[in-house]
Order: sequence, then structure tokens, then C-alpha cells
Amino acid sequence: MKIFYYTILILGSFIYPAIGDICKDPKIDTNSYTTIDGMVISNVACIAEFSVDCKANKDFILIADKEGRQLPAVKSLDNKKYQISWTEDAENFYGGERGVKVYDEETYAAVKKAHRNNEDVKNIPSAFFLSLYHRGIYYGPWVSTEFVATAISVLLFYIAYSAKADLMA
Repeated sequence: MKIFYYTILILGSFIYPAIGDICKDPKIDTNSYTTIDGMVISNVACIAEFSVDCKANKDFILIADKEGRQLPAVKSLDNKKYQISWTEDAENFYGGERGVKVYDEETYAAVKKAHRNNEDVKNIPSAFFLSLYHRGIYYGPWVSTEFVATAISVLLFYIAYSAKADLMA
């Protein structure tokens, strides 16, 4: 009879950790960063740094899905914050609110399966949504400073030449 109890105890110790904890009602604190200087970049870098506060005090493996691309959430050294980063083409990346859905291990496996079978992933619930605001790409002033300097020089030359012509007449 003792062997039976020991067997159940050993099997239970292997099965219990395999049952995944799910983060119910997560509290998310997010900071986001994007590059905006369009004069020197061809791709916009997006970085979302966030912390997840769950009732279950457990480290989660989080993965974001951005239009079929897998974006793993990298955990910081202090084990309190995660970071997801990706790049987008600057020509097609307009200002405004955007974001990514973040999944845990189990739900991301369902997302991968849906992508593999060409199914719709909208029905698969994400753990949470990370919102990111991009204010737009700055491509420089509308009029270059060289043009302004040249126009002022021509205007000053015209005023000086007209004043000289009036004095000579």
C-alpha cells in the first residue's frame, strides 16, 4: 500500500508543475518607445517595455504575435519587466495608436497551430494587449535652411541694389 501512495506522490509531483498557471486579471504597466527621425532611418524601431502583476506570483513565458511574426518577450535582469521589440518599414508606418497581442505559452501554441492551418486567429484570446503610440515620422522641415538662407541673401541683394540705384539717380 505504501508503494501505491509513493507512486501517486511521485506522479503528482511531475504532473502538478505541468499544469500551467494562467494569469487572471493582469495589471500591466507599459512604457513604449519608437524612432521618429525619418531623415536617417528606413525602418522604425518599436520597443514596448512592460511589467505584469498577477495574483499568481510566477514567471510567465510571454510571446507577442505581430501579423504572424513571433516576438518573444525578453525578461530584464531584475526579473520585474519584460521587453518586446520589432521594426517596421518607415514608408508604411503612420502615426497613431497601434499594438500587439501578447500570449502565454498555451495560447501561443494555439496561435501557431492556427497560422499553420491558415485559420483565423481572432477567436484565440490573448493574455493582454500592449498599446503603443507613435506620433509620426519627422522628415525634416518643409523648407530647407539652405533655401531660406539663399532667399534672404537674394532679397538683401535686391534691397541693397535698389537703394544704390535710387542714390545714383
